[in-house]
Amino acid sequence: QYKDWRKMYDEMGKSIDAVIVATADHTHAIIAATAMTMGKHAYVQKPLTHSVYESRLLTKLAAKHKVATQMGNQGSSGKGVRQICDWIAAGEIGEVRRVDCATNRPIWPQGLNTPSQGHWVPDTLDWELFTGPAKLVPYNAIYHPWNWRGWWNYGTGALGDMACHIMHPIFKGLQLGYPTKV
Repeated sequence: QYKDWRKMYDEMGKSIDAVIVATADHTHAIIAATAMTMGKHAYVQKPLTHSVYESRLLTKLAAKHKVATQMGNQGSSGKGVRQICDWIAAGEIGEVRRVDCATNRPIWPQGLNTPSQGHWVPDTLDWELFTGPAKLVPYNAIYHPWNWRGWWNYGTGALGDMACHIMHPIFKGLQLGYPTKV
């Protein structure tokens, strides 16, 4: 077991073919990009990246280094997804002109002010390693272990957490390509 992905790459890089990245959202890109430049295939848990820039970077790196990549989205393998795609393909719901998506997320605090004081870091957490490419701020229990996704430094909020699940059936069923504008 490794606590630091960099150490794992240094020690095992020549003996592995692929990596699975399932860390906090804000560290997906750096871990996957490093693996790809080493010629390793990458399976990256959703959300793929923390920003559009990072997503485009990974796309370019995958092509350049000729590695297979996939974003993990367990929700896309559900029976309901296939059913929706089948309905759309068969024209059972008519022409789709508009799709509205909703979620009951976030279930963690959002929009809070940055804590004014730090807390002692739990013995089980390497706060600097968790922070990774984000700006290092004093640890506060409001961030971790559960609420980190509600803070932009570490997560992507409800959009990054849930959009891939909620929007995937429509994206797949309508065979949509990359968006042209948002």
